[in-house]
Amino acid sequence: MPLMSHQKKIILIAVAFIVLIVILGVFFRRIRPAPVSLEFWGISDEPIVFNSLIQGFKKTYPHISINYTLKDQKTYHEDLLMALADNKAPDIVMLQDNWLPHYEDKIYPLDLTKDKYFNLLDLEQTFSQISRNEVVKDSYLFGLPLYTDVLALYYNKDVFNHYNIVLPPATWEEVLNLIPTLRRVNPQGQITRAAIALGSSSNVDWKTDILSALIMQYGGEIVDTSEQKAVLNVSINKEDKKIVPGEEALNFYTQFNDPYSRYYTWNDNFVDSTIAFSRGETVMMIGYNQAKKTIDKYGANLNYGIASLPQFANSPSIINYGQTMTLAVLKNSEYHQESWNFLKFLSQKNNAQNYFLQTKNPPTRLDLIQEYLNDLDSGIFIREIATSYNWHQYDFQSINTIFKEMIEAVTYKGDASLKAVNTAVEKINYFWSQK
Repeated sequence: MPLMSHQKKIILIAVAFIVLIVILGVFFRRIRPAPVSLEFWGISDEPIVFNSLIQGFKKTYPHISINYTLKDQKTYHEDLLMALADNKAPDIVMLQDNWLPHYEDKIYPLDLTKDKYFNLLDLEQTFSQISRNEVVKDSYLFGLPLYTDVLALYYNKDVFNHYNIVLPPATWEEVLNLIPTLRRVNPQGQITRAAIALGSSSNVDWKTDILSALIMQYGGEIVDTSEQKAVLNVSINKEDKKIVPGEEALNFYTQFNDPYSRYYTWNDNFVDSTIAFSRGETVMMIGYNQAKKTIDKYGANLNYGIASLPQFANSPSIINYGQTMTLAVLKNSEYHQESWNFLKFLSQKNNAQNYFLQTKNPPTRLDLIQEYLNDLDSGIFIREIATSYNWHQYDFQSINTIFKEMIEAVTYKGDASLKAVNTAVEKINYFWSQK
């Protein structure tokens, strides 16, 4: 029996509806992103720090899962290189800013000329100068600045109180004047308690950074990046006389390790400086904010204070030294866009603030730096970010070795400081030219 016209319409509508459902199903199936799993390696934060941040990210990107792994910093580089060789490297890695040149060819940078989220002006207005130094190259962003750590003076409050020393030393001259009082020597002439942990190559944590800070405080530069050469042996005019900043800094640093110096107070018999400070074996040390973790581990009951890195008296400017921890996306990753989306998420103020409040690692965002200048835990470090500097290290591992050998040339071999500095310059220039 032939269908009535209204029946035909019903059938046509039903067919059209079914076709529409099929089309919509295909459409939504196509636009629904496939699940993505990102591997993220860190070296300074427990997984709990990133748990809430990752959950917040998943609200916007529910198809992306992120697995954070805290790695041992002592084996981090070996583990990372092995993972890269085996094609099992993570998508996102945590790197100090002076490590970036070493890993540059393994990093997937963000093209700032094409990105809709970041551009050069935004970066300049958002992040501190020191945190941008190594991450921005030409028009590419090689990593996200996560936090900036700054060198400071740690001192034992109980010992200071015992000798009625009310304030920590603000200048290096004041540090020197305190050494005869704070240093403890037994009848055999052996140092049983150091005044400050400085001068050696083997057991001073962050010795390369400390020596670099001294060179800068003497008015010198360490490298000329445009010429790709070291300049720490170049003389400058300072207070109406010519000096070589590298020589002066090395002389100043090694005097604390020289038995013939009136300021002798430290030698190779001590354990590493941070542990020695934690145990009360040295009254003062130079260290980063991260040193607190070691102190909490080895000296939970230590009554200590933190002050700004000492400056030289009558210095025309304040010069501190810092390093920035960054997050970078590796080329080996299959998910460059997704990885960068997570880094952009972390850069937002509320998320960067969440990270700071959990870790108290000094922030890199200018607005957070301003907001937390007087923070009880990290304010002393945060206040010095604006006056902190660092320098381009073409290969941090080579640089650490060269600086160690430069110190040992004076302390072990008895070379003149200028000779040791000139040798270091030759080594830096040679290895840099080979890259």
